[in-house]
Amino acid sequence: MNNVMDRTEAIVRKAKALGADEAVAKTTIGRRTQVRFSNNEVDISKAWHDYVTEVSMSWQKRFVATQIQDFADWERRVEDLFRLAKFSQPNPFYGGVAGGSFNYRKSRADRRLRDPEDPTGYVEEAIGAAGEEVRGDLNAGGTLHSGYEEVYLVSSEGPEARDARSYIMLSIRAFSQKEASGHGVSCSSTLDGFDPAAAGRKAGEIAELAKDPVPGDEGTYDVVFDPLITGSLLGIYGMMSSAFYVMVQMSVFGNMVGSRVAPEIVTLRDNPAEYSVENRVFDDEGYPTEGKAIIERGVLKTHLHNTSTAKLFGTETTGNAGLVVPQAWSLELDPGDMGRDEMFSEVGRGLYLTNTWYTRFQNYAAGDFSTIPRDGAFLVKDGEIKGSLKDIRISDNALRMLTGIKAITRERQQIFWWESEYPSLSPYVLVEGVKITRPR
Repeated sequence: MNNVMDRTEAIVRKAKALGADEAVAKTTIGRRTQVRFSNNEVDISKAWHDYVTEVSMSWQKRFVATQIQDFADWERRVEDLFRLAKFSQPNPFYGGVAGGSFNYRKSRADRRLRDPEDPTGYVEEAIGAAGEEVRGDLNAGGTLHSGYEEVYLVSSEGPEARDARSYIMLSIRAFSQKEASGHGVSCSSTLDGFDPAAAGRKAGEIAELAKDPVPGDEGTYDVVFDPLITGSLLGIYGMMSSAFYVMVQMSVFGNMVGSRVAPEIVTLRDNPAEYSVENRVFDDEGYPTEGKAIIERGVLKTHLHNTSTAKLFGTETTGNAGLVVPQAWSLELDPGDMGRDEMFSEVGRGLYLTNTWYTRFQNYAAGDFSTIPRDGAFLVKDGEIKGSLKDIRISDNALRMLTGIKAITRERQQIFWWESEYPSLSPYVLVEGVKITRPR
């Protein structure tokens, strides 16, 4: 694929010849599959290729970007983009992109995911496993996505890099009754780490437990969060760790680097590791990525930076570009020392929540938010599930909930679906004093 790198480099040379101060081009060749299913049957299965080059350039602190499909009419598109830069307003916060020549880790994508042999077979396996857990009629639906990407990046400031990435993700929601459902996922960068039956079993188990729900009571509860809902909550903290969201006052972590924001048992990392569905060896500036602690033993260690935000904050890039918005790649909450059953035994009277959706913030900077528990929600007494609940809402504060973490399990699961903004390696988490209200 030297031709791809050559054509990507030609775009950067063209931008510089036109007068751009800096230019970065990233070409992604993707091979993807999707299977959608409902009512226990596959609805559609398709496979497609895409070939996209993302082009970014700056001129006198004016920053512009576009996408070019299949290198079609690329010279004219680059000329149009440069003209757009001349008509744009300067961005006083733009500080350039990373410069230099870097060494990168070796890519370890699973080539079997270029063209999976039987994607519908994985769906059938998950549905079958869910059906074994539900007594009575099962109604299961969801999606399976897989992909293999080859990525070529060239920057006018020196970086030139190649990467290969792969992923497979299954999300299944199982119903045992109209108001009784469970959700399971399996995510991996390789087929070896993928277990569709485990996702199906989890969805079926929760759906069976969730039968005959009754309205829950308002109050303050100790809550066991399933890895699925933990992953969604970690996504909040991953988003808020971006220096961009700190700058625009959409983060509870402003001016808090070096401060305690959680108990000592909490270490949250950004780690674009081989196992993750968002594994990568360089960011959008071509700067090498690496694992790093965002929160270490309860103390906020860093915001996530690209070159521009790092200059504004007087620090170094963390390899998290986003040329405009730095972002987490893949979040990990370090494991605790507790088993799942042991965690439940810590709950005298509380809740076990398995999933969430419709998370909305009333005030991002303050951290006030609400979210609706989805799928199985359960009352726990003396460590045991005593009933299925419905019609409840979490109405709390993101920073307060972080400080309320009491225990973390050793068991962790890779989580990623449309309600989780970032993939994560998530455990069960016990949080004290969570405020529960009723929807109105």
